[in-house]
Amino acid sequence: MAIPTRIAADLVRPSALAAGFEIDEWSGDIAPQDDDIKQAAFFPLPEALKLLGELDSAAQREPIVGYLTGATTPGTTWLYRNRGKEETLVARW
Repeated sequence: MAIPTRIAADLVRPSALAAGFEIDEWSGDIAPQDDDIKQAAFFPLPEALKLLGELDSAAQREPIVGYLTGATTPGTTWLYRNRGKEETLVARW
């Protein structure tokens, strides 16, 4: 059975899962083991919120800003639909 091209394209779209963790203290170098990450750093909360608030992508910005500001609870899941450059929040639970 052939799958129409549009549906087939929807089935292979990339997806991502991100998790955030709180720590009380850190020692050592920040050394991500992922070639896609060019730089990693810790920031004081006010500066982190400013930088994150400048992200163009709602899918990258809203979950972490919501968590860091207390607007959403830990464990909240966000589901976005991406159509080209348009991001739509489909569900949050």
